[in-house]
Amino acid sequence: MKILIVKSENGKVTSEKIAEGEISKVLRDVAKEALEEWNELASDFIIMRDNQEVRLPLPLKPDVYEAIKTFLIGKDKKEAIAKIPVYIISYENEWKESDFQDKKIYVVSFYINDEIKKSVLNDAAQMTSEQKQELEEEKEDLEEEEEE
Repeated sequence: MKILIVKSENGKVTSEKIAEGEISKVLRDVAKEALEEWNELASDFIIMRDNQEVRLPLPLKPDVYEAIKTFLIGKDKKEAIAKIPVYIISYENEWKESDFQDKKIYVVSFYINDEIKKSVLNDAAQMTSEQKQELEEEKEDLEEEEEE
């Protein structure tokens, strides 16, 4: 199985690669690599599992079907719908008051196709972006003003 491994630092994807193998082994290998980079005095070390919903046009090509068949959750007239597991390894992060900011992460997921890969790369960059934090704070400020 093809596994996508993305490293994001401070709002930028700094590396990406596709590995062959079982997700559990690849994930553990990437976690070991992240542990080597982790400063236990300055940051938490967290591995989170999430799901990314993807929609793929029908009919599915045989190789795409093989890659997503265990993740399929449904279909409509034009698309197959799947939930792909995504693992986020955060090894450099900080708390700012009640907010949590990732600075460096690895994202590990199944490689399905280039379109989904672009989405994962974009998400990885946003997770470590300071702008994400600022946008969330602005949104919260607007919501509080609306409530008043």
